[in-house]
Amino acid sequence: MDILKETEKIYPEIVAIRRHFHMHPELSECETETAAFVAAKLEEYGIPYTAHVAGVNGIVAQIGHGSHAVGIRADMDALPVTEATGLEYCSQNPGVMHACGHDMHTAMLLGAGKLLKGIEAEIDAMDGAVKLFFQPAEETIGGAEPMIQAGFLENPQVERVFSLHVDPNYPVGSIVLKYGPMNAQTQGFTIHAEGVSCHGAHPEGGVDAIVMASEIVLALQTISSRYNAPTTPVIVTVGTFNSGTASNIVSGESILTGTMRALRSEVMERNMKLVETLVDGIGKAYGGHAWVEWADDFYPALINDDKVTATVEQVAAELLGKDKINFMPEPSLGADDFAFFTRAVPGTYFNVGTAVEGQPFYSLHNEHYAPAEEALKVGMAMEVASALRLLSEICG
Repeated sequence: MDILKETEKIYPEIVAIRRHFHMHPELSECETETAAFVAAKLEEYGIPYTAHVAGVNGIVAQIGHGSHAVGIRADMDALPVTEATGLEYCSQNPGVMHACGHDMHTAMLLGAGKLLKGIEAEIDAMDGAVKLFFQPAEETIGGAEPMIQAGFLENPQVERVFSLHVDPNYPVGSIVLKYGPMNAQTQGFTIHAEGVSCHGAHPEGGVDAIVMASEIVLALQTISSRYNAPTTPVIVTVGTFNSGTASNIVSGESILTGTMRALRSEVMERNMKLVETLVDGIGKAYGGHAWVEWADDFYPALINDDKVTATVEQVAAELLGKDKINFMPEPSLGADDFAFFTRAVPGTYFNVGTAVEGQPFYSLHNEHYAPAEEALKVGMAMEVASALRLLSEICG
C-alpha cells in the first residue's frame, strides 16, 4: 500500500470528521456524543469495537485476528475554554473547545483505522492485530488506567503501543521525537496546618495557622533549589491556600493544595518523604500540628522506549524525510496519562507539527489555537506505517 497516496484519498473525509468533533466538543467524562460518533464510523468501516469501556466513554476497536498486537491511542476530551478562533466550524458548545487538538487525534485514528482495515488480510498474514484506543478524560481523571485495568491490553496481548499529539511549536509536515523521559510523574497533595484560634489582639494566646502554613509554603520552595541537584528536575507547586474566618481572629486552621512533579519515581518517593518531614517539623516548631495527605490518583512519568522510538524514527525518515524529524531538547514537566500505557507496554509518544509559516502562534489550551489540518495527513500516515513496522518486528 502506498500509505501517503491512500492518506491523500481519504483526507477530505477525515477533515470533515475532525470539523464535526471540533464543532461538538465535550468535556472530560462527558464524551457521550463523541464516543457515539466514533462508534458509528467504526461500524461504517466494518471495524469491530467495544464501547463504554471500564464504565466510561472509552472505545477499543480491533483490526486483525492475530496473536500479536500493536496499540494506538487517541484522546477524545475537550477543555473548558471559550473559543475565539472565528472559524466557520468553531465550537457550538459555549465554554467548551478542542483547544488541545484532541479532535485532531481522534480523527487521525479513525482515518488510520480505515486504512488499516483495508489491508486486514496483510495484518492477519503476519499473525498480527492493531488495537485502537479511543480514550476519554485525559485532561482530568485520566481514562487510560481504567482501560488498561479492564484488560484491553490482553487477548491478544498488546506488545507495543504508541500515541501522538499535535504541536504548534513545529511546522506542519514534521514530527517531534523524544528518547527516554518525556513527561513528568505528578502527585497531588493536601497539607493541613492545625493551630489554635484566638483573638487578634492577643496572638500569644493561640497558634497562628496562617503563619505556620506560610512557612510551609516557603520551605517547599527549597526542595528543588536545596535538596535536589540542578540536574534533577523537581517542581513543587502550592496552588491553593485557604485559611481564616475574620480579619481580627488568629486562624486555627490552614489548608494548602498543590502538586509535585518529577521525572523519575525514585526521585518522587524521596521528595515525598522530604515534604512530610518539613511539614511535620514546621508544625511542631510553631507549637501546632501539620501533616500531608497524598492524592490517590497520580500520573506516572512518561518514559519512551528507545527501541520503539527508533522504529518510529526510521518510519518517519522513510515516509517524510530525515529533514522533517525534530527532537525534543529536554523533557516536559507536564503530564499525560498515556504514561499508564508506556508503563505497561514498551511504547513511545511523539508530536506532529501544526504550525504554518506566517500565521500567528498560539499555544495549546489557548482560545485561538487552530492547528493546520494538513497535519491530519502526517498523523494518519505515521500511525499506519508505524503500526505495520512494529507488527513486522514483533511477529518476526
